[in-house]
Amino acid sequence: MVEKEKVISNINYIFKKYLGKEELENEINRLQSHILELELDVKTANVRYEKGAASEKKAIAAKQEADEKLKAAEVKLCTLEHEVDKKKIEASGELSFTHVDQFNKQRTEEFLSCISSVTYLTESLLTVCVAAGGRLDGVKDYENLIKLIDSETLALVEKIDSSTGFVLFHSPDHMVNELIVPPLPLKSSYWITGNNFDITPVIELLNKDSSVCVLVAHAGESFVGLSLDREEFDSFQVIKSSVKAKHAKGGFSQRRFERLRDEDIAHHIDKAKFSLKDLLEEFEGNTDYLILAGDSQLAREMATDIPLGIEQVFSSSDIHMEKNNISDILKQILICRRYRL
Repeated sequence: MVEKEKVISNINYIFKKYLGKEELENEINRLQSHILELELDVKTANVRYEKGAASEKKAIAAKQEADEKLKAAEVKLCTLEHEVDKKKIEASGELSFTHVDQFNKQRTEEFLSCISSVTYLTESLLTVCVAAGGRLDGVKDYENLIKLIDSETLALVEKIDSSTGFVLFHSPDHMVNELIVPPLPLKSSYWITGNNFDITPVIELLNKDSSVCVLVAHAGESFVGLSLDREEFDSFQVIKSSVKAKHAKGGFSQRRFERLRDEDIAHHIDKAKFSLKDLLEEFEGNTDYLILAGDSQLAREMATDIPLGIEQVFSSSDIHMEKNNISDILKQILICRRYRL
């Protein structure tokens, strides 16, 4: 019996060997073990990758932050260096403009034509345009811009008081060092260098098809007028009120007098606001700019209720009402100021 089982076992072994089943099973087991090892390696690699990716993101963010801080520090350093230079110049003597002019439209165009005719072989002629409400140090890439302008010119530019912006034309040899303040607001700030100066922003503003409403505010006598073509007033009105002069004495009588004067001024403001509102309604939808002149505080109070779509511009022109100067008001309002630096 034992022999028979042994013989059967040998026969089964021979058949298994012959069919290769045992080798296949062994190979399957080996492959399954290898797959498990590979899956473990993949999991380990994924963990390492995720950690590495997170570290890389942190490193990139840290580098960007450091670059930004470095750039800010460089800009601050350049600014401080120029501030020091300006202080030295101011300490040695008060800076002043070589010349200041007021140009009408025609004279401004002639002046710009002369400026644009200047040509250099190298692209070293600098044009800087600063928008209304902007500052020179707010122009993009300011840290490189100030490398092209000397400290004395920078100090003079910062003395310019303009609510409409300005355009600077500057050559490295100071053959040209001019600044133009337009009567209407410039919309963009930028700077460029080239073989010629860029007069485009001022020319486009002068020739822009726009209408203006003018408000000249003074206690007791104010003016409102509207021009569709910026050549002549299409409609205007002089607003007069009785406003007491300032009291010279002190005491109770002065306080009472000033209270009465304030009431007169408030009444005049209401009259001017009403006239301004009537004028804007008469030309509804045809007013691009409201130019305020005269007493700035009174002008702003008179213009508190104008439509939001009308852009307000404050003019520094010193305009006083006289009997026969109505036709000159618009010319005085729309002048360009030219500074020779």
